[in-house]
Amino acid sequence: MSEQEKLQSLVLELRMLEETFKEIDARESIVASAIIESRSAIEAIKEFPSGDPSEILMPIGGGIFFEASAPPPDKFLINIGAGAVVEKTKEETVNFLEERIKELERAILTFESQKADLVNRINSNRAAINSIVEKQKRTSIQ
Repeated sequence: MSEQEKLQSLVLELRMLEETFKEIDARESIVASAIIESRSAIEAIKEFPSGDPSEILMPIGGGIFFEASAPPPDKFLINIGAGAVVEKTKEETVNFLEERIKELERAILTFESQKADLVNRINSNRAAINSIVEKQKRTSIQ
């Protein structure tokens, strides 16, 4: 393989690595948002009053709300995918969300590890590309 072919191959691989890095970074952002959402849900569930019905504002769209009275929830419905829901108690729901957060945090760690590996490969490719370009500059000067 000639130096020019090797350079083209390295540049192509570099672009693919950078694109993969962007995709993993986007997935990591989505997972981080899911963690924040799950933590917010836990806080909201813990804050629900457990006695009398509470007054709430119900959105109907277009920035319009109406007041409603809601009994304190003793059961929560959890979407488990494919349009299926399961009913859980307050404590079970919080436990479910905490487990989900742990799984999502493990996914974040995996993404971070993958990104670190990609950064190493990207830097290695850039160094190899720079080396070939410098070599070509030196030979063209002579």
